[in-house]
Amino acid sequence: MSTTYFHRVQRETPTRFWINNPTIEQARLAIEAGAIGATTNPSYVSKLFESEQDMAVVVRTIDLLLPYEADDDIVAAKVQQMMVGRIADCFLPVYMESGGTRGFVTIQGDPYRETDAGHIIAEGFENHRVAKNICIKIPVTTWGIEAIEKMVEHNIPTMATEVMGLSQAISICEAYQKASRESGNEPPFWVTHITGILDDHFKRVVNEGGLSIDERLFTYAGLSIAKQQYALLNERNYPGIFIGGGARKLEDFTELVGGRVDITINWRGTADVLIAEDRPVVARIDESLSSEEIEVLKQQLPDYKRAIELDGMVEEEYFDYGGVELFRTSFQKGWDALLALIKERRNIR
Repeated sequence: MSTTYFHRVQRETPTRFWINNPTIEQARLAIEAGAIGATTNPSYVSKLFESEQDMAVVVRTIDLLLPYEADDDIVAAKVQQMMVGRIADCFLPVYMESGGTRGFVTIQGDPYRETDAGHIIAEGFENHRVAKNICIKIPVTTWGIEAIEKMVEHNIPTMATEVMGLSQAISICEAYQKASRESGNEPPFWVTHITGILDDHFKRVVNEGGLSIDERLFTYAGLSIAKQQYALLNERNYPGIFIGGGARKLEDFTELVGGRVDITINWRGTADVLIAEDRPVVARIDESLSSEEIEVLKQQLPDYKRAIELDGMVEEEYFDYGGVELFRTSFQKGWDALLALIKERRNIR
C-alpha cells in the first residue's frame, strides 16, 4: 500500500489533489502519487517549452498544422487542444475506473477573447470534444458567467476559474443553480479560489504603496478568503466542489487539508517537495486569521476588503479586479509565447 504524503491525505481526509500544467512525465508521477485530475490554463503549452521531450512534440504538432491553417490563432487553439488531449489520455483510466467522477482535465481558451461570451461558448463546445474527461475552465466575469450557464444547459462539466472574491463565488454558484433548474442538468462543477495569485496581487499593492503589513497577515491573506469561501459554499449548500488554485507556497495546499476540497498544485516546487518532506497530515481547514487580524487587513488593503466581503464587488467589476487582471496577464504572456513559436515555424517553412 502506498504511503506517500498525498496517499495519506486521501486516506485520512476528504481532501484531494490535482496536478497543474503537467508534462506527460509529471502527469504520470502525479497519478502514481494519488492525483485525481489535472488543470491547465492558456499558458500551458508555453510551460512545455521547458521539457525537451514535450517541446519536440509541440514543434512537430505545429509543423503538421501549418500547411492546412493560415490563421495562427486557430493553430494555437488546435495545438493547445492536442497537448491537453495527451494529458486527458493519461487521466482517462482514472476517469473510467471512477465511473466518470474523477480523472477530469481542464482546458481554458484564448485569454485575449475573454470579453466575448459567444466566442467562449463556441470554444467550450469545441474543446469539450477533445476527450470524454475534459472539463471546460472559464473565468468568472460577466461574459464567463454567461458561458458557464450555457455549458450547464448542455450538461458540460465546468470549472469556474479566476475566482478571488466571495462575491464572484456567490455569482457563479447562483448562476449554476439557475441554469440547472431551467435545464434539469447538473454537470460536474468546480469553483476555484486562486489563493496564491491573489497574494501576488496584494504584494504588488503593498510594494507600490510602500505599506508595512505584519508578515503573518500577509502570508495568510489569500488563504483566509479561501477558507471563508469554502465555509460559505457549505453554509449555503451551493453546488459544486471547492478547488484551491494558483498555489505559490506549500501552505496553499497544507492549509486547506481537512476540507472536502480539491487542490491543484504544480509538480515541481510543490507536489515533489511535499512528497520529499513526507510531513504528517494535519487538518488545517478550520484554522484561520482572527476577526481582529482580518479587520486589520481590510483597513490596510481595500482590495482584500473587496474580496472577503459578500458584496465586495458587483459583477461588472470582476474582470478588472487586480488579482484577476494579474492572472489573465500571465496567461496572455504564455499565449504570446506560443504564437511567437508558431510564427517562427511558419517563417522557416
